Amino acid sequence: MAMREVFSKIPLLTWRWLGVNELPLPQNLGKAKSVTLSCMPGEQKSYIIDLRESGLQEITVDVPERAKMHVTFVQFVSTDQSAASRIKAEVGKQGLFSCTIAEIGAAHTASELHVTLAGDEAHADVWGLYFGDAERKIDLNYIIRQEGQRTDANMQVRGALLNRSVKTFRGTLDFVQGARGSTGKEDEEVTILSPHVRNRSVPLMLSHEGDVDGHHAVSIGKIDADKLFYLMSRGLNERDAQQLIVEASFEPVLSRIGSETLRAEIGAYLEGRLSGGSQQEF
Repeated sequence: MAMREVFSKIPLLTWRWLGVNELPLPQNLGKAKSVTLSCMPGEQKSYIIDLRESGLQEITVDVPERAKMHVTFVQFVSTDQSAASRIKAEVGKQGLFSCTIAEIGAAHTASELHVTLAGDEAHADVWGLYFGDAERKIDLNYIIRQEGQRTDANMQVRGALLNRSVKTFRGTLDFVQGARGSTGKEDEEVTILSPHVRNRSVPLMLSHEGDVDGHHAVSIGKIDADKLFYLMSRGLNERDAQQLIVEASFEPVLSRIGSETLRAEIGAYLEGRLSGGSQQEF
């Protein structure tokens, strides 16, 4: 079997048999595109980038001292094609990098996010969303490296898996030596909508500095039975109630997208995909 090109790796390798150390580059990718986003010190800027054709999207972000930047990336590639994306951001002193990522298309998705909090009191606020149905493969690797003192990182990811989809999410908070007084939080919530999905969640916390405060958590489960019963008692059938609960779990991520038109497009797209699953699979 031919070796697949490695697209991304986790910072600290674990047992190879787990199959989570590396992300292979999806096959049959379209052309690569790259963009650099920057602003002046103290400035505030927002960018929206969407990927709608198969290919590799590379985004380089520079957030200088006291600047604030919000980047939204939405992957809308056709579900019979492949997609890959790589976002690399460096944040200076007292800067803020806010990022919202929605991975909702493509048959095979590979995504890397690498944020370096280089300056003291730099902040990262990352929210991600993914949805898998049919036999889609979703491969994600998010890393926040905290180098400066008193930095703060927040990584929140929400997802739902249906049919026979496969997902691996790797989320890493990396406190390097010298990052005194830094804090970090990582949380992934996965809703399992079929007994046939394959989910792998790999939260990592690396620390070479004693004076830090880091937390990570993963929540994996089926739809809450009490919520389902309540909605059905209000007249919804089981399928519609399940769909409403999943859509509500996505709302904290979607609400961060500044374009009302894009939010509506994503919402309609997800609604159609959710309603397309068979009753048995739900």
